Amino acid sequence: MLRISAQVPRFNVEKAQEILRYSPMLMVQGARQVGKSTLLHQTVGSDGHFVNLDDPQMMAFAQSDPRGFVEQEPDRLLVIDEVQRVPELALALKASIDADRRPGRFAVTGSTNLLRMSSISDSLAGRADILNVYPLSQGEIIQRSTPEDWVTWILSGCEEGLDNALFKQEVNAEHVRMAVIAGGYPEPLKRPQRPASTWFSSYITQLSTHDARTLTASREYPLHLQKMLKIFATQGQSELVKAKIARELGISEMALSDYVELAKTMHLLSELPSWGVGFSGRVIRRPKVSLIDSGLASFLSGLTQVKARQVGGFELFGATLESFVANELLKQQTWASESYEIYHYRQRNEEVDIVVELADSRVILIEVKSAVNVDARAWRHLDSMMEKLGDRVAAAVLLYLGKEHMQISRPYGKIILTPVASLWAHA
Repeated sequence: MLRISAQVPRFNVEKAQEILRYSPMLMVQGARQVGKSTLLHQTVGSDGHFVNLDDPQMMAFAQSDPRGFVEQEPDRLLVIDEVQRVPELALALKASIDADRRPGRFAVTGSTNLLRMSSISDSLAGRADILNVYPLSQGEIIQRSTPEDWVTWILSGCEEGLDNALFKQEVNAEHVRMAVIAGGYPEPLKRPQRPASTWFSSYITQLSTHDARTLTASREYPLHLQKMLKIFATQGQSELVKAKIARELGISEMALSDYVELAKTMHLLSELPSWGVGFSGRVIRRPKVSLIDSGLASFLSGLTQVKARQVGGFELFGATLESFVANELLKQQTWASESYEIYHYRQRNEEVDIVVELADSRVILIEVKSAVNVDARAWRHLDSMMEKLGDRVAAAVLLYLGKEHMQISRPYGKIILTPVASLWAHA
């Protein structure tokens, strides 16, 4: 089923424009094919001079004369795509910015995490502002008139409720399954199911055989990277147990750590750190990891809409749904009114799928259920955490596949029961 037919307006254009008003350089990071160049075209239009280092001639120019390359358009914004291909440009950009710190001089994109490349991060520290770009959010896909901002909506007490126009279309279990399995990469969203699968297959092969080898200069990385991503895809949003995954791949834990870091560098994995009441214990607990896109994860795990309703597949869909929710919140984080960080919580017999921590240290506790009907067992961990944290809990939310939106009174506060689609169908 076709979801989009043309270029989709990105909601973080305003953020990108704001950065260019105050910083000499905007650094746009994200996985290949998520729409980094599209974002910059929407941000600067004809005011920018665009060059792409995937072009062999441009790459040769940049390598032979880095300073001349970055100074080629002194009076216009220079936009450099895939800047990580020529690390030598970092020093040239540093020198140029140090000589002239006017805002809006450069914008660069990278399909690898530029901060993990020491030659680039050291040179551009304090000289560039970073904007992370993810696959399309559900609000972008349906082309909401205003960006979705679920955290702010929850903090308002959901006063405006769900958008009536979107409610009939979006708050439907089958529609949510379709949204999770389709994911947010722009190109496959333009295609029917089989051509979309072909795109995902080519995409993951390209990343494994070309990009991974370029980044590591190792023949072994492509062999295991794809297998590791498939394991993560079948686990949804789950704690990173390195010993178990290393055994499945037949490699050492140290080697697995290298693979995980590579996948993060390529923006293929998202990570939820462990949350704790105090800060000291957070770093030693395991993070939860998942693929950055539920469409890519569904392709690698073989999850379909039919399987999502069946025994076996239902459990896989539940795990994938949790990662889908976390990734939608990560996308909204780049334009939300409220500043927040995202974690998970697990200690002994208590577990909360997602903990959103606000700038004032209050938290929103979120449980994600893939069922249409839920009962008190679904929110027992929310009850326990509300009792423990008291006024620190700004809201407790149960997301599920049903259609009802309501607030349930509990001994230690109210629980908001709301459809998963409220993430993008709120008023």
